[in-house]
Amino acid sequence: MATPANKLPTHSALLGAGYSVVVADGFAALTVRRVAATANANLGSFVYHFGTRDRFVRELIEQWYAPVLAEMTVVVDSAAGPVDRLRRAILQLVDFSAKQDVFLGRLLMAAAAGDAPAREFLGSMSKRHPRLLIRLIRIAQAEGALVREQPLQVLMFLMASVGLPRLLATAWQGPPLFGKSLSATLHRMACDRLRIAQRLDWAIRGLTREQSK
Repeated sequence: MATPANKLPTHSALLGAGYSVVVADGFAALTVRRVAATANANLGSFVYHFGTRDRFVRELIEQWYAPVLAEMTVVVDSAAGPVDRLRRAILQLVDFSAKQDVFLGRLLMAAAAGDAPAREFLGSMSKRHPRLLIRLIRIAQAEGALVREQPLQVLMFLMASVGLPRLLATAWQGPPLFGKSLSATLHRMACDRLRIAQRLDWAIRGLTREQSK
């Protein structure tokens, strides 16, 4: 059966509209009617391409996530040393989360609120980029470049160096806990790309076999 000539454009338009709705108002606002209206499509088109809201949301999340996974896979499979690949892959994840912080925040809120596709996606995370990072950690450990600790423990330590400061900085953006000036400085340092890379380098150095003896 031939694919209708307008399938891909309408399909893409609906997904683009869904992304816009999520960024603007969150997953709770992502209704079939709202997406169709935003995409200038009728309800029949939505049903034809996706069937249900849950199926649409699953595809929307996968399309949003696919680029960073593809980029990380290229780095993981490159010829560089495992520690360098690990560093680059983590920074790719940092860059992606910085660019997509609104959508990511909406996704986490949706999962916390019980949205089934959002919860399913987060529940499948162990099979996604964390698996790639743990693979690199194991390779580095096998080559003697990193300490021989439980790989997940190593990953948690490294991710804390880049993720925890940003998490705290987000909390500090509310009523300033330490005064406006200090809170602004902390937020700037927590989110600055060069500072993030510096903290990651410190963490990696602390896990190398030479520094850990």
